Amino acid sequence: SSYYVQIAKAIIRNDYVSINHRIAAFLASYFDIIFAVNGYLHPGEKKLIKIIDRDIDNKPQNIISNIDNILKNSDYSLLLDKIDILMLNLDNWLKENKFI
Repeated sequence: SSYYVQIAKAIIRNDYVSINHRIAAFLASYFDIIFAVNGYLHPGEKKLIKIIDRDIDNKPQNIISNIDNILKNSDYSLLLDKIDILMLNLDNWLKENKFI
């Protein structure tokens, strides 16, 4: 199943370790897309937000604040809504770049 579904199931179970693990995997895939679309060599897993903010000009709207809202979220009942916003902005950005 998708990361989204896995996160949703972990929320239902109140499995905070699993939620954290699935969010990390989801964001890893998300970052892969951002770097690939930009033809930017993936720098590894450290300081990704700083690198995207500093070095990537072509990125989805509100990417930094959307990621912050997910990672700094303490209310898991709102987590899927925050992921939806991040993904909507990604979809719009991919359409603008003619990838979908």
